[in-house]
This record gives sequence, structure tokens and C-alpha cells, in this order.
Amino acid sequence: MDSPDIYDTTNPLDPILEESHDALTGLPLDKKGAVDWMNALNSGAIVPRAGLKVTEKMEILDADIIMKNTKGMPYVKFPHSSHTRWLACVNCHDEIFTSKAGDNPVNMAKIFLGQYCGVCHGKVAFVATSSCERCHSVPRGGTDSWWYPW
Repeated sequence: MDSPDIYDTTNPLDPILEESHDALTGLPLDKKGAVDWMNALNSGAIVPRAGLKVTEKMEILDADIIMKNTKGMPYVKFPHSSHTRWLACVNCHDEIFTSKAGDNPVNMAKIFLGQYCGVCHGKVAFVATSSCERCHSVPRGGTDSWWYPW
């Protein structure tokens, strides 16, 4: 059985539920060995629903945001489309993020504390502490590549 911290093992239906490691078997993995959810989505291995009704359509927003307050690191590209293929806008706006540009004081300390991007990244999405290049993907100064393959 999975951890009682995750599941309510006192629920009488708990024994018939699929365990998480079984549900994740066969999904593509990233370089750290965790599920690569975008690869799973792009390959069709998983198909999220917009809602309970199969007829509901996802509302995908294709608008990237470039965050430049990154000190010496490359800029952060936030791809709305990658996120809205999973979630409706109301999941993040206006409780986690405001919709006004420049109004969200995001920084790595807050992300590591589970705020802003850290609400999901590090819990259900890739871990921000070991995947810097996945967000800090826009080189500064016109260089073609900045990230060294470790």
C-alpha cells in the first residue's frame, strides 16, 4: 500500500484503489527519473479532461511570459499553453498569481517555500531545485546556449 500520508487508508474502498507506482508505470521519465508529464501529454500517454463531462473542451492560452528579474541567471519563460493544457486559468488566477503583469514578486526562495510556482513544482510537477534549465531557458545577450549538460 502507498503511504498513509497520501491516502486515507481508513477508507473501506482503499484496498481496491490503484497504487500510485502502478498508475505511473510506463509513463516517460525525465533525466532525474521522475515522470515527464509534458512528454506524457505530448505523446498521448495521458489525456487530461477539461471537466467531468467528456464533451468539455480545454481552453488553451498560447501566451508566453518572459520574466527578466532573474539576477545573473537566464530569463524565465513561462509557457501558458503548457499549463492550460492541464488546468483552467482559475486554478492559478487570482489566488496564486494576480493577472497583472509585474504584480507577482516571484523569486526562488518563495518557490522553494511552496509559493507561486512552488505550489505545484516540487509536489506534482518537476522539482524546481534540480531542473533549473526547464524554466531558466531564455539566454541573455543573444547566446545560443547557456546551460552546460551536467
